[in-house]
Amino acid sequence: MNRFIFTTFSFFILALSAFAGGFQLNDHNARVLGMGFSSVANMDDASSNYYNPACMTMSKSDIDVSLGASYIMPGGKFTGPTDYNQQNTTALKTWNFTIPNLYASYRTPLKDLSVGLGVFIPFGLGTRWPSDWVGRFTAVETYLQTIEINPNLAYKLDLAGMPLAISAGFGYAMGSVEMSKNISTFSPEPVLHLKGTGNGTTFNAGLFFQPMKSLKIGASYRHNIKIDYSGDVTYDSIAKAEALFQKGTGKTTMNLPNDFRFGIAYQLADNFWVEASMNYVGWSSYDTLTLTLDKKPGSPTTSYTVSYPRLYNNVIAFRLGAEYQMKENLALRCGLSYDPIPVDVNNISPMLPEGNRIISSLGIGYKINKSVSFDLGYMFVYAMQVESKTNKDLFNGIYNSWANIVSLSLNYKL
Repeated sequence: MNRFIFTTFSFFILALSAFAGGFQLNDHNARVLGMGFSSVANMDDASSNYYNPACMTMSKSDIDVSLGASYIMPGGKFTGPTDYNQQNTTALKTWNFTIPNLYASYRTPLKDLSVGLGVFIPFGLGTRWPSDWVGRFTAVETYLQTIEINPNLAYKLDLAGMPLAISAGFGYAMGSVEMSKNISTFSPEPVLHLKGTGNGTTFNAGLFFQPMKSLKIGASYRHNIKIDYSGDVTYDSIAKAEALFQKGTGKTTMNLPNDFRFGIAYQLADNFWVEASMNYVGWSSYDTLTLTLDKKPGSPTTSYTVSYPRLYNNVIAFRLGAEYQMKENLALRCGLSYDPIPVDVNNISPMLPEGNRIISSLGIGYKINKSVSFDLGYMFVYAMQVESKTNKDLFNGIYNSWANIVSLSLNYKL
């Protein structure tokens, strides 16, 4: 029973860890997606509220609104477990996700002051394996969604004729998490479920500088989001064991990582810009996650607390994007990125099959008239194959994963 308790709660902790490590989303605008997430400096629309709010001061419009969504189609498979010389391959069940976003910016009557608002999902997605697969005691279904509401202020200065802008913002995040797995200790196998919600706050800042007409520099920072989760623990298939598996409540705190971006955009030719950027993500904010339940499995009259050390590392992603204004109303875009995983391969679990990611993208922007335009982007994410050989849960094997993403943004300027 003690082994069962430890395994059960290690599952919860690992699930929360896996969410944060591989479920940071950057798919918050079709133009930026089409440029491989490279945009930090070369922006002048409302979506800058996420990527670099200081850039909204560069908008030529008094009012700028953008509404969009990205449709993510992930895939993955696991071969193993190799500990038992098994080479069976199991594929993730199809589970696609729509990630909406909304932005607005307004140039106030106060000289050089702009205000903006962003609503987006900085962390999300999930995995769903067949209910009878070999890893069902590790994970069956895992899901996370975090919605952030982010108002911003930006102010533009003139530094010897060179535009300089700074911004600051506040974020309110609402999170939800759901997980399920089978328990091997009993027959028939009970199914354990956790469903919780929480909220937290954060802040962000941005910088924009244009030392010459053909050169733009941008930087932005988003602070950690600390979310206190609380929710319900329930069980299915517990006939004749109801006394041991009683409904209860649980709570934990997740400290989502900070995020720093820096980009340099350069105009190579008329109507042709390229931008190189880096994205530093501070995953090491996960020192330890602690989960407390009011009813201990096997002994529901007592509470239970378990702590699990974090094993994630800070990482830097590198991005390159280009935009060519082919016609007055038509822009062509492309991008390429390299995004390393923040965890050692031997700590990867079926809750998140992943690898070092190579990302390629294409996009277009089209102006319907002076006020209305749309952006369309496509991205392919390829995670390099990884193999876990010394997994502490003795669930070693080979992971492959990928994703196709399409994104559409509708824009209005006045």
